[in-house]
Amino acid sequence: MARFIDISKTDNHYFADSNGKTWIPTGCNLCFFRNSENFPDETVMATYKEWLANFAAAGGNFIRIWLGVPFFDVMPEKPGQYDRKNTSHIRFIIETCETLGIKIKFTFEHFRRIMPDITDIESYAGAALFHKPIYGELVRTMSEYFASEECRKIYLDRAKYFAEQGFGDSEAVIAWELWNEINNTAPMDEVAEWSDYMIAELQKIFPNQMILQNIGSFSCPWAYKLYDYLAAVKDNGFLQVHRYLDPGAEIEACSGAMDILCSDAVREMQFRNPNIPVIVAEVGACEANHSCYSHLYEIDKNGTLLHDGIFAPFFCGSAGCGQFWHWDHIYIHKHNLWHHFAKFNEAIRGLDPAEEHFKPFHTSTTRTRIYGLIGKKTVIFWVRDKESNWKSELEEGKEAQIISGEILDSVYGENQFCDCYLPWEERHIKIQLKNGICEFPDFKRSMVVRFTR
Repeated sequence: MARFIDISKTDNHYFADSNGKTWIPTGCNLCFFRNSENFPDETVMATYKEWLANFAAAGGNFIRIWLGVPFFDVMPEKPGQYDRKNTSHIRFIIETCETLGIKIKFTFEHFRRIMPDITDIESYAGAALFHKPIYGELVRTMSEYFASEECRKIYLDRAKYFAEQGFGDSEAVIAWELWNEINNTAPMDEVAEWSDYMIAELQKIFPNQMILQNIGSFSCPWAYKLYDYLAAVKDNGFLQVHRYLDPGAEIEACSGAMDILCSDAVREMQFRNPNIPVIVAEVGACEANHSCYSHLYEIDKNGTLLHDGIFAPFFCGSAGCGQFWHWDHIYIHKHNLWHHFAKFNEAIRGLDPAEEHFKPFHTSTTRTRIYGLIGKKTVIFWVRDKESNWKSELEEGKEAQIISGEILDSVYGENQFCDCYLPWEERHIKIQLKNGICEFPDFKRSMVVRFTR
């Protein structure tokens, strides 16, 4: 039986449904409700319903949920002992997404220690989220956990429990992710052996869905080697990358403009494995070395960070938009920025990237950076102002300026009309190419240009 969503047989850089129709994931993370244990279940479910309704209304069609957090943890007290109430919470998410036409990637686990190290203040502060003491009678370290046959059986029995609940039969569920940023748990040789085993076993349990692995933020020199590993993992459904605007990162791109940060990440993935779809599965902004979410969120009421994180990956050849982190009262929902997903959907409306067999290109003009896709019939590119970015707008308080009179020469077209979509104004303008020269209309921050070859 074909999977509900799988790699497109027309072009393996993109996705398609079981009927062969190209599917473009317009997604973001909705992984958990922070401190859910301090709120009534009704409040958590009502909040999720509001997030999902707002997201779907903007054309969002793909989310990620962590199954190891308190609200969704089906095994909170004892290994092998399942909680019906938390199971019903997962079913609620699935049924809501089925109604709204949203697809789900479930992340099985995310913990990084068995017991918290109370001598480590940072570890202790995050203990509720990143440790799992229910395994304390079986193992003491993550290395022991990954080597334990009993712990492997518990992991797989939990997967079988999800399958018995019918979660593997829902067309809303398209992927199961083994672990969040598993490189933060144990040495990679131990993790790699465990991952290879689990991918094969989970594929037997969930034959209609993709099985995935991911690793941490591509921000430091060691990340190059980690992503070399990830790109070569056998039967990994598609290639994911995490990257944040991080002033403490050693990789220069991570402290630059958001579009450069994203485009560099996509190109690094395509270089490592050009034969499967690439998704920027986590993108956002943090304080130095992921110590906290970024102070820029409070200032970014217009969503300039979000806009770039959504648009840049797709126009660099990713299979979908960038999947933003910090979706709740910290950023997206706080400032009601869901409309940026609608702008992305408007920009790509009617586009079939698999049928086009798009090839990415990158160029620039005096004032702009240009990320584009050249297809069999269509050329489409996203134009980004070089001078306007998070530093100029959010830290220095300089308003984005109108760009006038910018010209792109040697465009793949002659004397024909093309469509210019101005997402920040939510309007389209028709212009004419003149002997392969595109004279841009006036615009602010960014613009999408499309024409038929």
